[in-house]
Amino acid sequence: MTNPPSNEAVDWFVKLRSTEVSSGDRHAYEQWLLADESHQHDFDAIASEWSDLDNIDDWARSELAQINLNANLIHRRRKTLWTSGFASAAVLALAVILWPLMGQDSDLYQTDRAERREISLADGSRMHLNSASTVEVSFDAEVRKLVLKKGEGVFDVEHDSMRPFVVLAGKSKVIALGTRFSVYHISEDDIQVTVLDGRVAIVPIDQSVETAVKQFPQDISPVRKTSQNKQLNSLILEADQQVQLGAKGQISSLVEVRAVNEAAWIEGKLVFNNTPLREVVRELSRYTPGEILVDQNVPDHPVTGIIHIRSSETMLGLLSQVVPITPIKQSASLTVLHATTALRHRG
Repeated sequence: MTNPPSNEAVDWFVKLRSTEVSSGDRHAYEQWLLADESHQHDFDAIASEWSDLDNIDDWARSELAQINLNANLIHRRRKTLWTSGFASAAVLALAVILWPLMGQDSDLYQTDRAERREISLADGSRMHLNSASTVEVSFDAEVRKLVLKKGEGVFDVEHDSMRPFVVLAGKSKVIALGTRFSVYHISEDDIQVTVLDGRVAIVPIDQSVETAVKQFPQDISPVRKTSQNKQLNSLILEADQQVQLGAKGQISSLVEVRAVNEAAWIEGKLVFNNTPLREVVRELSRYTPGEILVDQNVPDHPVTGIIHIRSSETMLGLLSQVVPITPIKQSASLTVLHATTALRHRG
């Protein structure tokens, strides 16, 4: 019985077939070969067996090389069997449809109220989670799927033409077309999608990604005017465009925005431009441990300016310099904004 190749030989064979192998990796490999005569023999044995797989489709061989090779060889070593076996192990892995990859578990990422996080995903993409957000991430050989259960995320997507990057929120799928975009799960009946760079496609949640991708760009056109597209639930959204999606995934509004301002919270800033006071306060409340409410007698003053995300006292202090309101702390978890003039009259 022939001894199986070493773990190191398997690891080096997988690494050297990777598209991300560096010159430093190749130098380390040469040093590993020189360290022991048996290393070259083990490596050649793996390469020889792998060459027998030329009749397998290129995509399958590539996936097997990168994902299943190591796992299957280790599995065979545990049984102390090699025979002619590396080719058999690879074909077996193909027959069970890349089971190690397909059985991959999902990951759940969450942020608490007033917490923000940046997360590096397995494919090299980055995800910025805003306050009180929950995202479930599951990647497989065909699709990179994220389910935004609540809150808001900005997604910097690493290009991968073989695996679409899809965010599910409400009744819609948001498919990246090489881009940077945000999805805000405001409520079950209100989803907001904003494109910072590139383009995204929005399709109904029950439409398969494969079907949607085949439509690009023939059947789904970029949206230009809200009045012409209110009844659509499929569209391509471009940079500095923002849509609101309703309970059934329908487009309820489309506006042109300065998208960089919409995602300024990543840098610890909130940008407002003639924004009604109550809307501003709702945003500020996302970054404070307690609730902030506006007294019913306070007008909905327009607010323009930049507020840095700090403590609630600091942010409300700045806001009170812009509009005539006075924050009154009702309890440890509640602050109410009263009209400054009304307080003067009480005095």
